[in-house]
Amino acid sequence: MATIQHDQLRPARLRELLDPIIRQELDRLDVRPGHRVLEIGAGTGEITARLARLVGQHGTVSAVDKDTSYLNPTPVIDVYQRNLDGDVLPGGADSFDLVVARWLYGALPHPAEVLEQMIARLRPGGWLVLADVTDTPPRVFRAPDGDARLIHTVMRRVYRTIAGADGGGTWATDVDTLLLGNGMAQACTHTSTETWTGGGPGCRLLADAVDHLRPTLIGPDVTHADLDRFLNLMTDPTVVLGSYERRAIHARRAS
Repeated sequence: MATIQHDQLRPARLRELLDPIIRQELDRLDVRPGHRVLEIGAGTGEITARLARLVGQHGTVSAVDKDTSYLNPTPVIDVYQRNLDGDVLPGGADSFDLVVARWLYGALPHPAEVLEQMIARLRPGGWLVLADVTDTPPRVFRAPDGDARLIHTVMRRVYRTIAGADGGGTWATDVDTLLLGNGMAQACTHTSTETWTGGGPGCRLLADAVDHLRPTLIGPDVTHADLDRFLNLMTDPTVVLGSYERRAIHARRAS
């Protein structure tokens, strides 16, 4: 059995799945010194730090997360603990140039209400960036005989455990309709996937998630022995699978 190190950062590290696509979105947008940014789902703060560098000493980043233990306030970064299931977001009307919302854990019960709050806080002409992981069927390109089905089953259970049993994603499948119906324009969706090889960063992250979620993954179709086998497969360089699909949506509030 592969040895997986236990550390308290693992739940937050799962959000690293979304960091690359958010960085791509920020590169597309004109984030300038002096801008005010609201970041929702700040996690361990990697994107927060990037935003702080972009806005400079005269800008501000309001970092929001349900768990703020990984976030440190600075003269540029303000930290707020909020639960998107019902808490009011920081900031007033028309107060931010950019809102970035990254979420991986569970579908929101009322995504339209959260989107309305974010849009109301955007200044006219400001940008909104949403990122989540979609419910796409796992793809196993290469695996030992008989193991492809196990990998598929475990990856599916991991997604449903983290992102919600209904598989709808955080921002729902009709998010474009919600955005355009609330005064947003130029909505554009980008998705990305990559291949993960056993022993590589993606498979290590997936193994880390399985190890952390083990008690909730066990069921009629997945045993402890199955998960032990899965962890071994994630270290096997002959295994090649497709990553979860990452989705990012950016839209501009009408001027």
